[in-house]
Amino acid sequence: MNKIPKITEVVLRDGQQSILATRMKVSDMIPILPSMDKVGYSSVEVWGGATYDSCLRYLNENPWDRLKVFKKSFKKTKLQMLLRGQNILAYKKYDDSVVSLFIENASKSGIDIFRIFDSLNDISNLESSIKFVNKNKKHSQGTIAYTTSPIHNNKYWLELSKNIEDIGAKSLAIKDMSGLLRPYVAYELITLLKKNLKIPIYLHMHATTGLSDATNLKAFEAGIDNIDTSISSFSGTYGHTATESLISMLYNDKNNPYDMNLINKISDYFAEVRTKYKEHEGSLKGIDTKMLYNQVPGGMLSNFESQLKNMEMIDKLDLLIEEIPKIRKDLGYIPLVTPTSQIVGTQALLNIQNSNRYDSLTNEMVDLVNGKYGKINGKISKDLRDKVKENQSSKQEKDLMTVDEYRNIFKQKCLENDLDNIYKNDKHLLNYILFPDITIDYYKELKRADEDQMYDLQEGLGILID
Repeated sequence: MNKIPKITEVVLRDGQQSILATRMKVSDMIPILPSMDKVGYSSVEVWGGATYDSCLRYLNENPWDRLKVFKKSFKKTKLQMLLRGQNILAYKKYDDSVVSLFIENASKSGIDIFRIFDSLNDISNLESSIKFVNKNKKHSQGTIAYTTSPIHNNKYWLELSKNIEDIGAKSLAIKDMSGLLRPYVAYELITLLKKNLKIPIYLHMHATTGLSDATNLKAFEAGIDNIDTSISSFSGTYGHTATESLISMLYNDKNNPYDMNLINKISDYFAEVRTKYKEHEGSLKGIDTKMLYNQVPGGMLSNFESQLKNMEMIDKLDLLIEEIPKIRKDLGYIPLVTPTSQIVGTQALLNIQNSNRYDSLTNEMVDLVNGKYGKINGKISKDLRDKVKENQSSKQEKDLMTVDEYRNIFKQKCLENDLDNIYKNDKHLLNYILFPDITIDYYKELKRADEDQMYDLQEGLGILID
């Protein structure tokens, strides 16, 4: 019998990102964190993905202060984040000096495991991040963004995985953001990877299509080393297999090493928290097998629903979902994961609003077709290429800006907005580099807040802003 895989709990990041559009505040996480630290998870995913953006944009939180909370609360359990390779946590490529500075600060602030992916599975967009994580003596986990298409087969995945191992990744993650990985396909793929790779293999799969429980079980039979789950009160629909369900699949009552009373306590806590964020929940109440064909990620669906509600366009959701796979095909069957999912989703919205598809193209769509996000392995449709040529910008492409160039700009912005010397702090600088406009607004609002109130708030969170 194969060894039983370890478990990564994702409720603090992807679980709440997929189900609540990343709106859960850190203050609602703090009371339960010591209990989560006692469970015995191999790691907890706490940071990265869309959480960084949401902290600044919606929650009036500094993401680095949130990370302080996690570092203080988890004494035994490793902290894990999701990193978008050269995109870091934003939606464009950055110079290596920026990538290096971010990873250095995240490493010092408590991140132990960096799950690193690229939306196009372009190995060149993973190399620098893996190198810098290894340099900081943390665990680099290279990732394949799983998808299905006429060009994606086991030969493709094996070659990509071996390349990821060759550039220095300490483990490999299969990231199935849409719930596409079918049980017996998973068994075949993982068996192949285990036979040809020396590094451990992790599986991250969403429950949207109803396949995740069966696929996780077949992954175990194939020898998977680690499986991601989310506590039951934040599982299913756009999210993941329930932690308790996987434990029950892997163990019987006699050999179960996990304290189920403790896990039930954690689930009950998050069930109560979830009621506070009801307005941010997606409409899906069961499963959606159409996603096997549309391939829209769970986190993307919940966020689009939230955005369309705010735009009073929720009636367009079905049309949007139908248009997305058509654009994906035009783009050579690219995986749909940040930032490509956002680029395709935004373009889909424009397409259904206009009388002719691609009458309007976003700058990001033009850049994607032109290879500025990385290499697209499939064939881009002629119609789309022709439309991109018509929308070409006349301006010359600039080199990626270095950290020093960003710091000079940030310094000027701080002086213009009376923000003292925060430009000297690398973490504040990184906030600005990744999300310039919302970062300036965040610090201006922070400055306007009553200092005593802010101090009390920070003390309540167990943190102090540097």
